[in-house]
Amino acid sequence: KTTPPPGQPPKPSQAKPPEKTFKANEFTINIYDGWEDKTIYTLTGPVTDGIQHNIIVNVEPNVEVDSLKTYVDWQVRTLEEQLKSCHILLKKECTLNNKLPAFRVVYSWYPSDQLRIYQEQIYLLSGTTAYKLTASFTKKTRKTLGPEVERMMLSFNPQPAKGGKEPAK
Repeated sequence: KTTPPPGQPPKPSQAKPPEKTFKANEFTINIYDGWEDKTIYTLTGPVTDGIQHNIIVNVEPNVEVDSLKTYVDWQVRTLEEQLKSCHILLKKECTLNNKLPAFRVVYSWYPSDQLRIYQEQIYLLSGTTAYKLTASFTKKTRKTLGPEVERMMLSFNPQPAKGGKEPAK
């Protein structure tokens, strides 16, 4: 066996093979220990009133918080720090269709001088995994598409982790 010169990566045939397989919706890839899934799911809807409507689902495993409210308070504080024009319109507990407790946050902000965006977020914890669903609207589409999007968001149902238990209700 020969060692590659310093600063050059080993040839693929010399590298240790990946230890595990990551499975996604329509593909798999072999990965090494230390690599983790940070997928952000984006479901797109109609382009109306100048914006692409969507629902974005963020999954954060291994969250160490004592309650959903603590997690939401931290997320909202971060949001207000990062979006200087952010104005919280609603922050309250809600229940998903599957009876899981959740938190709903609605806020507005200005990504540009001419455009005001409204965003609705649903937060929930399932075991030690946090989920954040985010939908974006204009003032007009919040009224026209908003109810339909909210119904979709409230139908969210986390699946148990591999080898895990069903989410606590």
